[in-house]
Amino acid sequence: MSEDRKELPASSLNRAWPQYGAAFMMATSLSMAWTAMPFVLSTMGGTNAHVGYAPAVNTFAYMMALLVTGSRCGHLRVRRTTLGAATVALLATAAMSFTVLWARSHPHADGLIWIWTLIVAGGIGGAAMALYWPFLMTWVSADYEGVPLNRRFGRYNGAWSGGATIGPLLGGWLFEVNAVLPLSVAVAFVLLSLLLLSFGRDGSARKTGASSAGGLQEATCDLRLLADCRWMSRVALFSACACYAVLRSQFALVFTGLGYTESQFGLYLTVYALCNFAALVAAGRWALWHFRPSLLFVGQAMLLVMLLLTIYGKALSLFFTASVMLGIAYGFAYCSHLYYGASASRKRSTRMAIHEIVISLGLTIGSLAGGYLAEHVGLYTPYWFALGLVGLGTVVQMAIHIGARPRTSRAGPGPAARNVGFAKS
Repeated sequence: MSEDRKELPASSLNRAWPQYGAAFMMATSLSMAWTAMPFVLSTMGGTNAHVGYAPAVNTFAYMMALLVTGSRCGHLRVRRTTLGAATVALLATAAMSFTVLWARSHPHADGLIWIWTLIVAGGIGGAAMALYWPFLMTWVSADYEGVPLNRRFGRYNGAWSGGATIGPLLGGWLFEVNAVLPLSVAVAFVLLSLLLLSFGRDGSARKTGASSAGGLQEATCDLRLLADCRWMSRVALFSACACYAVLRSQFALVFTGLGYTESQFGLYLTVYALCNFAALVAAGRWALWHFRPSLLFVGQAMLLVMLLLTIYGKALSLFFTASVMLGIAYGFAYCSHLYYGASASRKRSTRMAIHEIVISLGLTIGSLAGGYLAEHVGLYTPYWFALGLVGLGTVVQMAIHIGARPRTSRAGPGPAARNVGFAKS
């Protein structure tokens, strides 16, 4: 990456629109496909368990691939790696689309074969994303620190969350037209992502003295406080991802069982995505929330209230209120962990991999447990499970914060605490 940076003028290095555009297109494709996935599997004869297994396999494959790529592939060039990952994702999404088309055109064939073919293809696509998202984030944030880093992440988060806002609405509407359409159109969006990445160049940073100075000034902080915020945000992100996974996979069937349509469920996820988008953009625009651990407790409280509304609510207005709360809480947890993880870090690609591992762990546990509990215990059991996870996460956050406060106060305002360093957590 450094070699390519030397060959390019500064103006070329500052241009990150291909990366932002690629993030938008890929997020649109993924959110479109996985919004429609519960309904697609149901039309193929899949059970509640299959509905949970599909996203669980996808995120588990993603997590396992991250464990390998995070430690062994940091030397790879970001442009070449993301292009290769997008190509594999294109083939996997095309295979998923073909599987659904074949299953619908051969209704007398063994449905389980096609159901598991679809699930496995989704897993391959998930594994490919381990070389896509972390490297794309590294590409976007290279050499940035402090407020410039926060703003860079803000634009990136706005790009992918904008795609995640459009995708659910398209996925629900396209499924009502034809069950094959959501995956077929998803293929087109992955192709557009691949095309946009081809315009990108390795190296996305600037090296102006003023910007660097601004970044260093913002990065000046007590590293113990940074570690406190980093671990608390890690718990918050895991909790939010587990909640989202349960709602994305299992709530689709509960929602339609109450008499609502697939397109209304797409609107439900779109409301979530809009609030997520707003939270991510706002957090990227303003830095007032930096190093305020109490706000992470507020996010946990919002998740608890959201789950109670989902369990006891029947009206569409209550479900949309819960969707708003989930979007805000998820967005704040996401940008918090992304910022605290990247700040004052030597190996940023490793931090990006850890960020994605936390996300995939939460999504895997939420999807897998949600599918199993809905199939073998009861339709509303997954939400009580998520409620327990969030409650436990809040207790863990309190323990982390209480344990960090004495050390933070003893550190004092001395030079060691005020200089920029590299956190080890």
